[in-house]
Amino acid sequence: MQINILAGGPTELWSQKLFEEPGIWIGADRGAWRLYQHHIPMLMAVGDFDSLEDDELEILETHLKSNQIVHVKAEKDETDTELALLYAQEQDPDIIKVFGATGGRIDHLLSNLWLMADETFNHIVERIQFVDSKNIVSYVQPGQKTITKIKGTKYLGFMPLNNVENFKIIDGKYPLQLTKNVSKMWSSNEFIGPVVHISFDTGIIMVTQTKDNA
Repeated sequence: MQINILAGGPTELWSQKLFEEPGIWIGADRGAWRLYQHHIPMLMAVGDFDSLEDDELEILETHLKSNQIVHVKAEKDETDTELALLYAQEQDPDIIKVFGATGGRIDHLLSNLWLMADETFNHIVERIQFVDSKNIVSYVQPGQKTITKIKGTKYLGFMPLNNVENFKIIDGKYPLQLTKNVSKMWSSNEFIGPVVHISFDTGIIMVTQTKDNA
């Protein structure tokens, strides 16, 4: 099962053929309104909906059943995207793709990408992707891992989210071996084949596959 989450980020960063994705949808805040505008059925809508006009929220509440909309207070600890991910996690899907979560406010972008450092998501961390027109972000937990090249991307990057030890990029264009945690982005690596193998002992690593043009 695939669950897609649409957050309220800039529409110009949407991936091509966004609404042709298989699976079911969850709308996070303004993402729910955009799903409604595109006539996309949604499992639920969640958020404080502070980005919606009153009439938009009224239409959304009329369109959805009471058990399909979770309206939380603006004064909360979780972001709207985080709330959507928590609900998606409860469904135990095979993959969760998050769209509309990049661009716009830098604090929203960083909080979204760093969510996977929270042990709350340990169960699904390797099933999550953040996707926009130029980037696919995924996550890996410790061990020997195989990163498969995504069609259309060129660059490969790695960012430790927490204490990562003994990190190795084994067969990328630029191999790397680190024994201690280094909190920096190892960007602009490339595939020289269909896969790149990495390994590390502790922590979580964010993996980025990117392209120059949308």
